[in-house]
Amino acid sequence: MGQSHSQSQTHISVLPNEVVVSILQHLPPQEIKSAVLVCKSLREMGEKPRFWTWAVVTVNTKDDLQKLKRPRLQMVQEIDVTQGSHGGTGVQCNWIKEEGLADLFQVIGEIPTVKRIRGLEFCKGIQDIEPDLVVGVLNSLEELKLCYGFAEEDGEEDEEEDDEEDEEEDEEKEQEMEQEMQMKLSTEQLELLFTAVAEKTNLKFLQVSGQDMLKDMDKTDETDEVDEMDQMDEMDTISPELFAAAVSNVEEVILKEHFKEDITSKQFEALYSIIAVEDRPVRKFTCL
Repeated sequence: MGQSHSQSQTHISVLPNEVVVSILQHLPPQEIKSAVLVCKSLREMGEKPRFWTWAVVTVNTKDDLQKLKRPRLQMVQEIDVTQGSHGGTGVQCNWIKEEGLADLFQVIGEIPTVKRIRGLEFCKGIQDIEPDLVVGVLNSLEELKLCYGFAEEDGEEDEEEDDEEDEEEDEEKEQEMEQEMQMKLSTEQLELLFTAVAEKTNLKFLQVSGQDMLKDMDKTDETDEVDEMDQMDEMDTISPELFAAAVSNVEEVILKEHFKEDITSKQFEALYSIIAVEDRPVRKFTCL
């Protein structure tokens, strides 16, 4: 006479916590989202920040900042502020780009794991933020476009590629090109940032353009009879040595001059010298 075999189901709640955690660690993002909805015990374990490091948090409005205060997102690595001019409703969706940067930095200051902020270079108000907070946030990133001025395409290859793209893609590129990059630091912020980067940084990519590398000539004594070239040598906002130490401490660097005073000749000389003499972290250097 045949025997029937019944299979009993074991609820996941009876498994040891370390086993459940091990299972959760191997789940893809979509499965994690589903798992926390299964039961209370899974939700409690699945809310741990280490399971949500993959999440990209979109911030357009002031209300969006509340997302970054959720316990599960306290180890988030990427924030996206690029949609400010594309989605949402008018003034509300432009909040982050027009006036919300200080509030965003305050929140990010509590989340040291943030490595990337998409669209940061298009947000206004960086100079109004407390210098130490600016340096703390920017120096903890892996990618930073320290740029001020209109975005431009470079090289003939890009132009040839544009000819091959369809009309919709061309229009999207034109809209991006019309956006003015706003990441212009104050003298104090710039000096503190370069000092921090020269000492220790998480930055792996750095692009610099449109920063004031010369002090305001109006502040000099007009009655001082000093040779103009000798005077210019002393006008560096960032000393050549500090500039060289900071820039050469990042793996990939792009230096682009929008204006004549962006980067001084002595700063360039110091940078080339330190790269030639010392084994610095910089591996790819582009000057446009």
